[in-house]
Amino acid sequence: MEGIKSIFPTPLVKLSKLSERLKNDIYAKLELVNPTGSHKDRETLEVIKNLKGREVVIASTGNAAISLSALALGAGITVHVFISKYINRERLDLIQTFGPVLHIVEGSYADAIKQSEEFAQKNGIEDANPGRNFNKIIGDSHIGEEIGKQMNGDIDYIIVPTNNGTLLSGIWHGVKNIAKPHMVAAISPGSKIMESIAGYHRFDGKELDKAIDESSGKIISINDKEAAHYTLELAKEGIFCEPASGSSLAAISKLGVKNKKIIVVITGSALKFIKSYKKIFAYK
Repeated sequence: MEGIKSIFPTPLVKLSKLSERLKNDIYAKLELVNPTGSHKDRETLEVIKNLKGREVVIASTGNAAISLSALALGAGITVHVFISKYINRERLDLIQTFGPVLHIVEGSYADAIKQSEEFAQKNGIEDANPGRNFNKIIGDSHIGEEIGKQMNGDIDYIIVPTNNGTLLSGIWHGVKNIAKPHMVAAISPGSKIMESIAGYHRFDGKELDKAIDESSGKIISINDKEAAHYTLELAKEGIFCEPASGSSLAAISKLGVKNKKIIVVITGSALKFIKSYKKIFAYK
């Protein structure tokens, strides 16, 4: 696993056109360059490094299962993946590519979480789900530490696409000893295109609330039209990301601030969300 770590830190790039248009200095943290195309690799590396056995359980809507299944190959670890039968076919194909043990659940992502946790407890296998494994937050804390160092501590806001709260709270853990930005959760409970954050499940809700409170942050709801617009704007700057990442940029206009240094976290690549990505053009 040492070779994988050599890609870090991930790039932090200034979005010049959008900075001028939105009247703030906006920087994008490009987590889409990780080995499997999302920030979930940060969590996976930390989970694998601290795994006590040779098996692990996870429920997922896509990115987390792809990451854990792929990166576990080099460590000889068996991954049990619980997924809803309604999962997007393109991500199911990606998960299957890496050969985990698949458990198809009759129900939603929340149902998959419940069944995976019961399976882990019954069989004495480590649980890699949000809210059950603090190593995931530690993995994401490296993103916050990198941002703090890359910006020399000069940050006003960090905006994070948010579902369970693991990523945002992890970033706060990593950055808070370097800088004190306001943490902003971009959420979309009923989204049809932002599949990574649809539902706002809050399985790491306690840590999320703590991070928002400590940083005097905010929670901002984004709709599909807003996310589609800013996902396309990111494409015009050469960043091709999953629509959920567009929510972080969309949140800036709702902050009502000017002349601030703002980091938007780009969580994943468009290449794993082709069907959803195509939908953004319908909102033009």
